[in-house]
Amino acid sequence: MNSDTIPFGVEDLDSSIIIKDGPPRLIKCVVKNCPRFLEPANRMAGPTCPEHGIRCNRSGTYSYGDPKRNVVVDAEGFGQRIVGHPDKFESGRLGLEKSEDTLTWNVFRSFQKAGCLGSLAAEIFGLPSDSEPELFLWGIRLDDDSFRFWDLLTKARSQFESNLPVKRPLTEPDIALHVPGKYLALIEAKFTSPNGVYVFGRRETPQSLTAEELLSIYSHPSLELLDVGKAWKQSQIQYQLWRNMVFAEWMARQDHETTQAYHFNLVRDGYEKDSASEFHGLVSDDFKSRFQQVTWEEIYKLAVTRPKLGRLCKYMKEKTANLQKAFMC
Repeated sequence: MNSDTIPFGVEDLDSSIIIKDGPPRLIKCVVKNCPRFLEPANRMAGPTCPEHGIRCNRSGTYSYGDPKRNVVVDAEGFGQRIVGHPDKFESGRLGLEKSEDTLTWNVFRSFQKAGCLGSLAAEIFGLPSDSEPELFLWGIRLDDDSFRFWDLLTKARSQFESNLPVKRPLTEPDIALHVPGKYLALIEAKFTSPNGVYVFGRRETPQSLTAEELLSIYSHPSLELLDVGKAWKQSQIQYQLWRNMVFAEWMARQDHETTQAYHFNLVRDGYEKDSASEFHGLVSDDFKSRFQQVTWEEIYKLAVTRPKLGRLCKYMKEKTANLQKAFMC
């Protein structure tokens, strides 16, 4: 892969899919001016365009056969240490156009490699220190390039998830920024998916919890950032936000008595405002500032002021979701 290559962007792609009725039914490669028709991808399986290395899906998206082609920074580290990492849930999805995990890597790994993570933490997230924080993506430590799993997250999982009533994935914070003794911030990143909810009295899927189970399992007498009494009076709970808020506070207390816990919901501009506002209503009155919603576009605005992040800015400005421009950059 050429080191100057970035993932396909809005100027590279057709804005809609073209299907040739068969038999067999075929779909045109979504790269502009590519004449090839391919068998439609089935999930993440199927033939790739021999020139562009992508699989195309009838739903109007695509995926890279080689997930490294989907990144803009440290492709070798991504391919060798993240893809297939035993502690990374669903690493096989990192080649998808709509992978929020790969978007997360591109943004936060770029800031970290440029030495700008401290300014991101302070200026965009409002965290109380501008020193370079420890960076964890999905619990994997990146700031020292060890790619070790975070022992503090392992302890939190043991505290809250050692006896879940259903078999389900353990809590995997998308991003963590940590300055020991200062702050511990967990960030739930969203790209095209919504903030999911659990309702009371009904299990939506075999892997989901009920809202009653969520509130009973993810609680501890020492925690005070969330108003549990108010939560029991709701009809639904944003479960990823709740779990991350609980984990952030519990882990911060384990770190040091001076460590402040924060939780952020990172979304596209104009998305998930209602769900974040609803969850914010469950934050205790004395700690309202500990949960906030931040946008990818706000991060972009900071990135354009940092010369070392030009490659990231080009990527974010041209990034697509379902072949359409993803961000208001």
